[in-house]
Amino acid sequence: MLPEWMPNVHPMIVHFPIALLITAFVVDVIALFFRRATFLVKTSTILYVLGALGTLASVISGEFAIETVEVTGQANTILHDHEETGEFAMKFFLVYAALRVVLWWWLKFRMIVWIPLAVIGGIGLFPLFQASTLGGQLVYQQGVGIAMVDSMSARLKEMESEFVRMGGSPEFSGIDEDGGWQWWAGENAVSAFNAAFQTVKGNVSPDTVRDSDGNVHLALTVQDSPALITSGIPVSDVEFLMEVDVSEFNGSVRLIHHMQDSLNYHYMEISDETLRIGALSSGEEEIYDEGLFQPLDGANEFKIVSSTTHFQGYMNGEMLVHGHGAVPQAGITGFEFTGSGMVSVQQINLSVLAE
Repeated sequence: MLPEWMPNVHPMIVHFPIALLITAFVVDVIALFFRRATFLVKTSTILYVLGALGTLASVISGEFAIETVEVTGQANTILHDHEETGEFAMKFFLVYAALRVVLWWWLKFRMIVWIPLAVIGGIGLFPLFQASTLGGQLVYQQGVGIAMVDSMSARLKEMESEFVRMGGSPEFSGIDEDGGWQWWAGENAVSAFNAAFQTVKGNVSPDTVRDSDGNVHLALTVQDSPALITSGIPVSDVEFLMEVDVSEFNGSVRLIHHMQDSLNYHYMEISDETLRIGALSSGEEEIYDEGLFQPLDGANEFKIVSSTTHFQGYMNGEMLVHGHGAVPQAGITGFEFTGSGMVSVQQINLSVLAE
């Protein structure tokens, strides 16, 4: 059973291939000075094979690990770099280990082959070190996968919401220099909504409602569907979050990002307890991934993260969908309601990820 501060086995696995591959290279270097000790080359080959298999286990466990942690802000960019570098290191060492086995079997490691092969093994350590460095940044700098940090983040969100409800903060942050912005539902939710957002097509009627805890929500009743609403300036890699209650809405809600116009944008769609991520290009749909979800009573937090070719969809901090596509052009963000009824909104948050 894993400790509370370690939500997955990935951190336990990754250290083994790193140690094995470094040791394999060191043994190769030692063998240069003791050329008659042929067992050293055989030993390093075995270590490379075990290390390569370890990188495979690390990548697989890492894919599962992504689904057990919530990644926010700049950590998303680091995560994607960590994922891509780790996959490159895995492919490199799987091919390299297979090559060593073949040469060991056929050529018995003649000196003319063995020396350049040892150098190539050392070169492969560079992406391995880079992947491990990025992994360390995720844990020790960004706090990813540490339960205490996640708990503190959730508590800060609760305090921020309470602060806004009590009138202690403006309901629209304004657009930051990098293009990011935040909007919260408070006593002046309707006027703040009208000031922050533009209706591109369709029509919604804004009002305010209170839940049983006294929190103010913005109630958007769709009058003319589909209703497309946008805000902000064109940005690139983003984390777009919307806390909504769709229990009284019959239809689909889309969180839209990288929008060029109403026929060209990327999105995450919430519809019939199904979460989809994809793109609309000249009006043609392309689905990257989809999955089912079970909403909680009241408002649920939905988040789409777009970083280069990676697109991840979250609900209440849990990643449910993960797809890949072409790098989108910079564009604005917004949301679209297709259907009838009322959508209750508590907060909307756009964070721009540093390149």
